[in-house]
Amino acid sequence: MRAEFLDTRAPAWSGFLAAVPHDFYHLPGYVDLCARLEGGRAAAFLVQDGGASMLAPLVLRPIPGGGGQDASAPYGYPAPLLRGAPVPEQVEGFLGAFAEAGAGQGIVSAFFRLHPLLPLPAEPFRRRGRLVDHGETVFLDLDLPREELDRQTRANHRADARKLQGQGYQVVLDAWDRLEDFAGIYAATMVAHAAGSGYRFDLDYFRALRECLGTRLHLCMVLDPLGRAAAGGLFTRVGGLMQFHLAGTAEAFRRAGPSKLMLIRMRDLAKAWGVRWLHLGGGVGCAEDSLAFFKQGFSPLRARFSTFRMVLQPAIYADLAALAQGRPSPDPDFFPAYRRP
Repeated sequence: MRAEFLDTRAPAWSGFLAAVPHDFYHLPGYVDLCARLEGGRAAAFLVQDGGASMLAPLVLRPIPGGGGQDASAPYGYPAPLLRGAPVPEQVEGFLGAFAEAGAGQGIVSAFFRLHPLLPLPAEPFRRRGRLVDHGETVFLDLDLPREELDRQTRANHRADARKLQGQGYQVVLDAWDRLEDFAGIYAATMVAHAAGSGYRFDLDYFRALRECLGTRLHLCMVLDPLGRAAAGGLFTRVGGLMQFHLAGTAEAFRRAGPSKLMLIRMRDLAKAWGVRWLHLGGGVGCAEDSLAFFKQGFSPLRARFSTFRMVLQPAIYADLAALAQGRPSPDPDFFPAYRRP
């Protein structure tokens, strides 16, 4: 078995992705963007055993106030990817190889966000760490006929979208001169929903995201009859998979529901482009909240979102966690415990 950590320039990283279904979260440029935002270093762990292999994108960060570093998946759903149909015992061996090689690199703990639509065998992960189920996400099967997709869409979503069109609202795609409008709408939406710091992306981030994703990124804006930006969303497209990445609605237009028109239009465009799956995600933290209810109105299809947590150096982890034990936190189950907010 051969194991190594790759940097973003390694041909083996892009070569692996060329051979397997993946998402934009796995791209070296995206991982590098997340690492720069989080004060870390982008890497991917690659392990091979015969004709089977696994690749996991990571952000490596120094542990504040302590020696060593930890590993976490970049923002989104950048699950480890498998190639060559490894059996569960091989997958468990891959995770063991990561634990050994990571400890050798001074990694104390690792946190992975799994991908709802790129499933992995659960048992090897349960045996090598803690697998935590967070809830459901919503996705659309765009191989279905347009009429069936309409039937699966909640009646009030369809009615509100038709009403907006009748009033003169329009959807514009990839009007990048509107990116600053989108950034303002998004920021105001995060403030209105008291979103945590992990969701507070700014104009510089959106520009950097466009630079690293290129034509894989789409900006969809809904404009009112006067040309004012009412809502907007960023959608990514890699292979047969589209992600509804980030979105916002201007305060003055929230009751009108322009995001309904946006999602129906992007659904139809994605289907025309040959996209198979449109993944909308779930509620905040996969909670059954108003955001989840909104997304559930576009499809009855659900997928589970899980995270995977590993402790590579238990003694060091316990010492670091003990230092943070007295720190009050809204999330006592936060991992790693020593980074608890």
